[in-house]
Amino acid sequence: MVRTLDARTSLGSNGVAPLNINLPANTPTLVGILGLNIVNPGLLIRTQFNGTYRISVANLSSIPSAVRFEIYRGSTNTGTPIYVVQNPVFPSVGSIIASFEGSDYNVPPPPSGQLIYSCYVTFVPASPSEVATRVGPECFNAVTYSDD
Repeated sequence: MVRTLDARTSLGSNGVAPLNINLPANTPTLVGILGLNIVNPGLLIRTQFNGTYRISVANLSSIPSAVRFEIYRGSTNTGTPIYVVQNPVFPSVGSIIASFEGSDYNVPPPPSGQLIYSCYVTFVPASPSEVATRVGPECFNAVTYSDD
């Protein structure tokens, strides 16, 4: 039988009021972090996560830029990400609402009892004159399950 261990949300913006936070080029930026309480898990732990982020880009060149999301197990972006997705930002659009869904399977039980996931975004410009801005909405969600 499957048991839900915990579910959390990291909400940076509900999208009602724009954030207008600059997103540095080629620099991973923490945009979501959450800690899931893992108490008496079964043998197999797995996590499903999703996120939605709106990014606006100005001074676009004729070549698409990109926005890359990396999910890490832990509070920092050291080590290998468990999930990576990259979305293009086309010159004709100028902004994207990037949504993703992923999972982490066969997760080792955390010694501290808290399983932390962090979401980093990197703006990859096509030219040095491009500028990206986090405008919102921004949310990162995760649910952890185990087998009894």
